[in-house]
Amino acid sequence: MSFDIGERVEVIGNENGMEGSYFKGQVIDRSPGRRTIRYETLLADDGSPLEEVISVRRLQPPPPTIMARFHLEDMVDAWHNEGWWVGRYVRREGGKYIVFFENEAPPNQHVSYPKAQIRIHQEWKELEEGGKWKYAKR
Repeated sequence: MSFDIGERVEVIGNENGMEGSYFKGQVIDRSPGRRTIRYETLLADDGSPLEEVISVRRLQPPPPTIMARFHLEDMVDAWHNEGWWVGRYVRREGGKYIVFFENEAPPNQHVSYPKAQIRIHQEWKELEEGGKWKYAKR
């Protein structure tokens, strides 16, 4: 994908403690192999939206919305700490969905979310058919 100026993207977290996270942003500048991103939810020290130059390898388009029922052990993304974090749906308690995180600090924690704050985890496959989304396996 070209990730043009003005496009909405998700930045794949790859730093220590950020693995398994995705943060929403918009492309505001481009150079070969890199894009400047203005994050929607992450803030700079002065309170303005954080801007960062990112390798295009760490970018993906936002996944399509899927209206699906969650099954036990499904991989999901939960809206947590200003971004989407990968976890597993492990049970339901009343109207809340309990998600287990392996990579979140502290590791091995369970957190409850309303359904509106979780989505089915999908993985962007850039090299397949010009880029396509695939459901993550349980």
